[in-house]
Amino acid sequence: MYALEQTIEAIASQEHRTKEEVADELLELARQQQHANEFFELCWKNLTPREQEVTALVCQDYTNRQIATHLSISLSTVKTHVHNVLVKFGLRYRTDLQAMLSNWDFDGWV
Repeated sequence: MYALEQTIEAIASQEHRTKEEVADELLELARQQQHANEFFELCWKNLTPREQEVTALVCQDYTNRQIATHLSISLSTVKTHVHNVLVKFGLRYRTDLQAMLSNWDFDGWV
């Protein structure tokens, strides 16, 4: 705890703010991250098992063609799954999905 307090004091000093302002901002950021994580978990649970597989492979930088080969499904089916996943997460691009889930561990999916 002491190290955290020192860090907050250092940030406050550098930014010419009070320790309380910095601590409040850090707490708010932690709350926002917690809400985001809960949202991601809910979205994940709303995916079908196949959509979860596709998502895991997308997040491991597989191309659609590589996903199709890996899962023995057609390229158009992969595109449909990716589209559905993006819709369920409220995203437009697969890179957004990758960024959103960048701290998730998908190593066990291959």
